[in-house]
Amino acid sequence: MKKKVSELSTDEWIKTFPIILKEYNANYKDWYEIEKQNILNAVKAEDIARISHIGSSAVEGLIAKPIIDILLEIDGCCNVTKLIDDLKVIGYGDEIFFRNDDPMRLLLGKGFSSDGYAEKVCFLHVRYLGNWAELYFRDYLIANPEVRTEYGKLKLNILKDIENGIIERMPNGQPNGYSVAKLAFVEKYSKAAKQEFQNKYKPR
Repeated sequence: MKKKVSELSTDEWIKTFPIILKEYNANYKDWYEIEKQNILNAVKAEDIARISHIGSSAVEGLIAKPIIDILLEIDGCCNVTKLIDDLKVIGYGDEIFFRNDDPMRLLLGKGFSSDGYAEKVCFLHVRYLGNWAELYFRDYLIANPEVRTEYGKLKLNILKDIENGIIERMPNGQPNGYSVAKLAFVEKYSKAAKQEFQNKYKPR
């Protein structure tokens, strides 16, 4: 019987899901719009506070992993258990599902299996409506080409360090070594963006 993604060992995970960085693909926007509509069709409209394309695939011209990151912000009265069930019907969370309850955060993958990546791969980040840094960081990269270029170079350098064993890809068995290595850069410019854009995503 084929393994579930959750059953993969650290070595198997690294071989099955290598970090791949590609030049920006103009199709990313279309892929996001398709997935957005799938989500809107699957989830009760009153549960959705905001839905956004985030991550590097949302920034034209930026080198990126070919993964569509979507931020689904939900109303505080949403039945999260029912929401998860509805999202699984359209392929989110079958193989990759992480939950944190303080604060409530969900990460649901689509397009992942123990055979590797599908042609189209998505991460759906589910949270309550908030002033999330990812929205500001995206906007800051779009507005500041020099920072966008610097970020692309940083990602390539981190990938090189992972391949050379300088940075651990899966510290403590968690596949977050790449993300952790970018964290200081992301936090620096997310903070600058919140000031520049005057907290425009903060719920009123």
